[in-house]
Amino acid sequence: MSEEPGGIPISWLTILNRSSGDPKERKPRNDVRTTVDPALVNALQEHNATLKADIEALRAMLAGAEARIEKQATDFAARDAQHAVELAAERARTGQAIAAFSALADRLDALAAERSRPWWRRRAG
Repeated sequence: MSEEPGGIPISWLTILNRSSGDPKERKPRNDVRTTVDPALVNALQEHNATLKADIEALRAMLAGAEARIEKQATDFAARDAQHAVELAAERARTGQAIAAFSALADRLDALAAERSRPWWRRRAG
């Protein structure tokens, strides 16, 4: 980009020249509101009030949800502890049943071994 003697790029000068001719003689923009519409201000204030009420309602809902979460966490912890106790009891009963069946299997094996010998050898001793 080439520059003018003042150090401003030529493309910037063309943009400035298109808008107002001389950068020092610019006029303020007319589309900026300088007056305030009272109806608009009132509507925005009412909307702000409804949003604040919604925020308070949501905070109340959140507090209720957090209370339910705490209660459920307590209930789940108690239920988990109860399940752990029941599981330990079931494991103990299972261990006893396995030991009883193992003893029964050993006795049946001994009886089968005894019966596998002919009857005359069993009587002779």
